[in-house]
Amino acid sequence: MQARRTAKPVSHARRIRADTGPTDRRRLAAAFLSALIPGLGQLANGRGPLARRLLAPVLIAIGVVVIALFLSSPTRLLASMISPSTMTALLVVNVLVLVWRLFATLHAFFDRRYPSTTGRAGLIGLIVLVAAVSAPHALAHIYGSAARDTFSRIFETSAGRPDGSGDTADDPSPASGQRINILIVAIDKIPGRLATLTDTMMVVSVDPVGETVSMLSVPRDLVNVPLGNGDEFGPKLNSLMAYADRNPREFPNGGMRTLQDAIGTLLEIRIDYYAQMDFIGFVKMIDAVGGVDIVVEHGFDDPTYDGYGLGQFGWKVEAGPQHFDGNNALAYARARKAGGESDFTRAARQQEILVALRNKLASAGSLLFGLPDLLEAIGEYVRTDVPTGRLPELAAVSDEMGPNAIVRAVIQPPLVKSGGKNHPLGSVQIPQISEIRAMAAGLFTDPGTPPIPWPSPEPTAPPPAPSGAP
Repeated sequence: MQARRTAKPVSHARRIRADTGPTDRRRLAAAFLSALIPGLGQLANGRGPLARRLLAPVLIAIGVVVIALFLSSPTRLLASMISPSTMTALLVVNVLVLVWRLFATLHAFFDRRYPSTTGRAGLIGLIVLVAAVSAPHALAHIYGSAARDTFSRIFETSAGRPDGSGDTADDPSPASGQRINILIVAIDKIPGRLATLTDTMMVVSVDPVGETVSMLSVPRDLVNVPLGNGDEFGPKLNSLMAYADRNPREFPNGGMRTLQDAIGTLLEIRIDYYAQMDFIGFVKMIDAVGGVDIVVEHGFDDPTYDGYGLGQFGWKVEAGPQHFDGNNALAYARARKAGGESDFTRAARQQEILVALRNKLASAGSLLFGLPDLLEAIGEYVRTDVPTGRLPELAAVSDEMGPNAIVRAVIQPPLVKSGGKNHPLGSVQIPQISEIRAMAAGLFTDPGTPPIPWPSPEPTAPPPAPSGAP
């Protein structure tokens, strides 16, 4: 007989893993607290000394922010950050804060009080926390880098002035508390157009003492304008900048400075800085802020408008509240051949657009997602020599001035007279120098003195005396 073999018992036992769920939840709770405020997770883990060291920078940062907001407005604080060097420093600080927050979060999660093993749920939760901590810093880096590059391009002409003041021996800036006069120039430069003309010329004067802004539009068809060197420029003013750029021996300071000096001489003020953009940049800026709102006083229909960006010739608008995108805002600012419209009414409409854009930038809380487009538009199409060191002062005036603090005027008849139908340059306006300077003296007053609108408003008649009064 064969011996019967005894079968080996089969083990059906499974290796049971320890339940890490409760520990993972405690880990994640501590890590979440430190992700919110570095040090709170360490405090929950009983690491008092380390918690205090991690919490100290938080308390210091909160104190600095509170003091800064108490001493200055948010608008002014943002304006003080525009300098490319300041933006670079803030980007470095952003990275350091990210590293600090990640250290606090990871330390709280991997604290020695917990077992070395971690469950799947704990690891997934940690990955989510790390992503949540990193995301706002990544967004800040993207926006901050875009802003720094944008401001480097916008302020490239003054980048060589290390103190940001804009002062040079031959080109002094206005002292603190003095009026700041800026020439805003829109270039008539669109695809298919060969000539480069200054289609819009507007002087914006900021009074930091009285917290007012005076705006004056200068006609593009002005002729015989006095130059800063004592001569006159006979052709139309809108061709001066291009002419001076083409003739550097005659105008060694360049086209923009020559135009600034000419308009400053005409008004008997000094034009300190300039800001220049073209039509494409204008459209992109308006679209980036979501359009602008205008209350149109008089509707009109201009069948001759070139239809730039609209796909068809002609443009019309009805009276009343209107919301304009970039192309329609440009049409509102450029159309001039409708019945009852002219270069003078167009200049007033351009001022309306500028004020509406300022209001949108100052109040648009939803601008966050449009900010990259706005920065791209400004960086590509806007140039200025306003020193970044003056921006907080300008921002403070914009932030603090009252609703009626902007006084607008247009150089128009009787400050100018038509050159007539037979003038060799076509439709031109001949300046009445003394009348223009008298108007400018009232508009660009000493700091702290309210500007006088032009035309001056009619005096209000006194109310009738009550019956029986002597």
